[in-house]
Amino acid sequence: MRAIILLAMFLTAISSWSVELTSVGAAAMGKDLEETRDKAIRDAIRQASLQLGGSIHSSQMLVDGLVTRDQMSLKSNGQFRHVRILKEKISQGILEVKIRVEFIQGGQCEVNQGNGYRKAVAVAGFALQSPKQASLGGLNNIEQRLSGVMANTINGHHRLHAMDSGHVLLFSSVDRAPSSQNNVQRLSNSVELAKELGAQFVVSGVIRDLAMINPNAAEPRAWDTPLDFLGLSRQKRQRNFVLDVYVHDGISGSLMFQNTYATSGIWHYGDHHKTGFATPEFWKSDFGGQVKSLLSKVVGDLNSNLGCQPYMAKIIDTRGNYIRLDTGGSVGMRPGDELTVFRTSTFFDLDQQGLMQLHDTKVKATITQVQPRFAIAKLDKTPSRYAIQREDVVVAW
Repeated sequence: MRAIILLAMFLTAISSWSVELTSVGAAAMGKDLEETRDKAIRDAIRQASLQLGGSIHSSQMLVDGLVTRDQMSLKSNGQFRHVRILKEKISQGILEVKIRVEFIQGGQCEVNQGNGYRKAVAVAGFALQSPKQASLGGLNNIEQRLSGVMANTINGHHRLHAMDSGHVLLFSSVDRAPSSQNNVQRLSNSVELAKELGAQFVVSGVIRDLAMINPNAAEPRAWDTPLDFLGLSRQKRQRNFVLDVYVHDGISGSLMFQNTYATSGIWHYGDHHKTGFATPEFWKSDFGGQVKSLLSKVVGDLNSNLGCQPYMAKIIDTRGNYIRLDTGGSVGMRPGDELTVFRTSTFFDLDQQGLMQLHDTKVKATITQVQPRFAIAKLDKTPSRYAIQREDVVVAW
């Protein structure tokens, strides 16, 4: 039995690990040094992944003996972070970089172009199911303030870029959330908010419970600490925090993720003491600390679920062979990046609910210019021939 326990402990210890390694990558010099350096760094990361057992997956489509589609992706059982350039040199038109990078085992995302972009996320307000419960401690600002806390926490992760929209409450009835629109769980409000902010996903939710678990427990007193030391402590004032979190796709409005998170903590304050939500005094309490830990878990789940999704952005304008995209440098887009254009259309199911469908046009869009909030791409085929228009999307896998 002891041997089995030791083996289980050993397997747990090696199931997640990190290592630093160096790698060399190269790219042919182009007009833009930053773009060339970025390509060389990507090549170095690919080489590092292969050192650690990664694998390259390639697929080609042939029509009359000609290659019409050539796609390659790199799969690695982990993630790379903290890339540092150790050495850089240019020789015979080739930029070579030597990097040091940390590899964390355990991730399941493909190391490819789409997962290199930060997905834009709009964080809407979180409605209170029982507003009266927020009066204890003066937490009435939680509906708007919680979204700001979550957006700031999300922005501490490299896969997502969050925008605080706490002034927007998506649900007309919290009892019927996450969808008060129809039975296929689509929310038109999320599409409008995503369009306004240029977001790929919309995060929202409902605060289901802020009630005291034991409201009759005595309020804290100055001599509670000595009593605790003597083992004569009284019942603590515990408070619930239950949160439903929903993620809707910003293009179709479909519900992609939902989960309920719950915790509780000691509420140190009396019935008439007002801390407000997300104030220094609130975070200092045991209850505030438990809420902060729970929100970190929420953001970790969002990062895992959304970070591996394909990157998508809407086309907002077409001119000749050029298109303007509702995306930009803030997500990591760079000149020379290549995306695929998909047509959007709507069809109706048996319940006459409109659903969005994407059609692969096989048309490639190469980024030529990047601004903070938009990008311009050149198409390799004439857009009118494929009826490419505003509201269609580009995708990076």
